Amino acid sequence: MTDNVLKEMRNKEIVRLIDEQKVTKTAVAKWFGITKQRVHQIYTRETNNVSDIRTSGDGEDNNTTQ
Repeated sequence: MTDNVLKEMRNKEIVRLIDEQKVTKTAVAKWFGITKQRVHQIYTRETNNVSDIRTSGDGEDNNTTQ
């Protein structure tokens, strides 16, 4: 595996641990051997990526089964 693939996997795991497992950023940093600030940077970037793929619109569901 390339370094980029490993970093992508690590980043996804960081977000999963924080969001789903409720692990603190300090604990995640110790687990991966990186700083708490780096965990915060990765988490912020990865969660912003998710919001970027949302479609724009009026916020209402499109109900096509009327």
